Amino acid sequence: MKKLFILLFAVAILACEDDILVELPEAEPVLAFDAWIYRKAEKQTIRITRTNSYFDSSEPEGISGASVLVVDGSGTIYPFNEESPGTYSWIPANAADSFGTVGETYFLDVQINGKQYGSISKMGRVPKIDSITWRFEEGIFGSDDSYFAEFWSRDFEGEGDAYWIKSWKNGVRLNKPQEINLSFDGAFSPGGNADGLTFIQPIRDGINPFELDDDDTFVPPFTGPGEDSIYVEINSITPEAWFFWNQVVIQTDRPGGFGELFASTLANVESNIEAEDDEQVVGFFCVSAVSSLGRRFTEDAIREEQE
Repeated sequence: MKKLFILLFAVAILACEDDILVELPEAEPVLAFDAWIYRKAEKQTIRITRTNSYFDSSEPEGISGASVLVVDGSGTIYPFNEESPGTYSWIPANAADSFGTVGETYFLDVQINGKQYGSISKMGRVPKIDSITWRFEEGIFGSDDSYFAEFWSRDFEGEGDAYWIKSWKNGVRLNKPQEINLSFDGAFSPGGNADGLTFIQPIRDGINPFELDDDDTFVPPFTGPGEDSIYVEINSITPEAWFFWNQVVIQTDRPGGFGELFASTLANVESNIEAEDDEQVVGFFCVSAVSSLGRRFTEDAIREEQE
């Protein structure tokens, strides 16, 4: 009887054709911090804006006049100077200098109109990327043959290492919600059995683009050697940042349609930035060490032997 009720309910929902206009209450705008800093020999940027309402697609208002500092555990101050409304940058004194030191703890100190906002993050270690290869997979059930890129790297021994793996195909960043590639100790989540081992295959495969055609059929990421290329970064992140990005995926990779009835409720993702008077803010602060490697898809990049 219960299954019959669910089936009838689903049919009733799908049979509805009337448009339903939902009126959402106007939410008060809050401060949003985009404070991801990387150990790279290049300019680092922190952005502070004010959120828009749900249906407002205009550019968020940048917050001007803030004092933005990052301070390490030994008291070294990294000033982030305002470049444009809401954009604050630190530029290394020498072109070869990178921000920060692996293992060091960093404090974010922001002053806006006399009010203080702060956070803390530790720069974790990051493993080297040994190589990038491609493997061939024959199409099944009418699908096309495909080549899949993989990166090869080994997680450090010892639990607690979290990573955000970014990739670019032909110079274009893969940043769809379903392309956010996260790992914890070489696997998907804490408590796995990959600690100290090579990253598991689904993580290695996560550097490939995910595309569907107009018929919702999977598009092969690569069809053969040629001019295509892949660039990969492993960014060390804190366990809190790993949880943050998992929540971002849940909130942005929505099923749509009937599936939304059973999906997680839309909500702000928890922030690690605190205000002195408990004001609500959104966003995150994290410092990351980075390892990277790029390769063009040539014949000698194809891995013949399977695991």
